[in-house]
Amino acid sequence: MPEANKNAAAPLWLRVRHALGRVRRAFTWEVFDVFARPVRGDDRAFAAPQGYAFGWGTPEDVAGCEEQHTELDAHERREGLIRLSFGHRVIVGKHDGLVVFTMWENPRHANVPGLIKRRLRPDQAFIYKAYTSPDHRKRGLYEAGMRFVLAELARDGKAELVGYAHVKKRISRKGLAALDFTSLGRFHVLSVPGWSRVFVTKELRDSLPQDVARTNVMQDPTALETAATERV
Repeated sequence: MPEANKNAAAPLWLRVRHALGRVRRAFTWEVFDVFARPVRGDDRAFAAPQGYAFGWGTPEDVAGCEEQHTELDAHERREGLIRLSFGHRVIVGKHDGLVVFTMWENPRHANVPGLIKRRLRPDQAFIYKAYTSPDHRKRGLYEAGMRFVLAELARDGKAELVGYAHVKKRISRKGLAALDFTSLGRFHVLSVPGWSRVFVTKELRDSLPQDVARTNVMQDPTALETAATERV
């Protein structure tokens, strides 16, 4: 019997159940926390895990990143160089001279591309897009990367480090909790094929009150020459 005839012959309750199942599978609902951690005086003391060196990455570091250790393919390395030109910074962790950990810092915005973009205070910084080489995981590099940034912010007289994590990102949230980050609020993302909408909680709006228009410079190479004035 053709599938259409089978569906027509099925009881109404079963057809409704199947229809609801298809609708439910088409929707996704994701939840993210935005976390913050005050910078303290004792954050100035930083020591990298044994065998590793941490520092601010250069354009040469980004251009030389190997995909298997940093997840940065040729396209993402190009985007990384663009971010550096906009004033973002990249933390690199090296082992025997090889970059095996990266984490990015945005000094102006809590920017999760396509989802939210909130302006930071001048005394805040936002970390994003952290990655540890599969060969170097479970060695504390993620936590070390955050400690490095906190040490640098303490030296620069900054007051707070901001980050974010999906509610299901257990490892990221564990690292944030280990350094006493606390939630500023959440944003929720409702998606169906071809459409999505972001809902920002009151707590997050109160903590980061200025919403900023999102740009599309990474996907539109013709906009790059003028994008420097927008400072993503």
